[in-house]
Amino acid sequence: MENDSISPSSSESKLPLIVGILGFALGAAGIVLGLKAKSAAESASAAAQTATSNVEALGATVAGKANSADVQAIAGDLAATKAAIEKNEADLAAQIVALQKVATKPVAANGKSSTPPGPGEHAVAKGETLSGIAKKSGLSLKALQDLNPGVDATKLRIGQKLKTK
Repeated sequence: MENDSISPSSSESKLPLIVGILGFALGAAGIVLGLKAKSAAESASAAAQTATSNVEALGATVAGKANSADVQAIAGDLAATKAAIEKNEADLAAQIVALQKVATKPVAANGKSSTPPGPGEHAVAKGETLSGIAKKSGLSLKALQDLNPGVDATKLRIGQKLKTK
């Protein structure tokens, strides 16, 4: 039988709280990092636009002072630099989107995604036992244990998902 009381000497009962706080802190850190990355990407984009306009002005100045072969070589170098900057901007944007998805994904106290159980699954509720879940699912205890070989009947956690099919 599971003891649902929290006693000061029980570190096992404090573990979900500690893991939950840690998950919250990591999620907040992810959001902060995502916002910083977005700000850096916007700054890089502004710098690239400034550089592009400076390059165009310089190109016009150089065109009046250099021969056409030199101008074409410089134009090729500038085009390659511009392409590299645009690729970096696209990479940063993709990384920002990925960080934002990770930062906004809900996390349960056990560190696993808090998605509802799917077909053929059962999420353990407070006070449930393995034999009670087996009976509720229409299975024998042995059949439920065979479907979930790594599950310890004495260490069920609230929200833990068990296979029932």
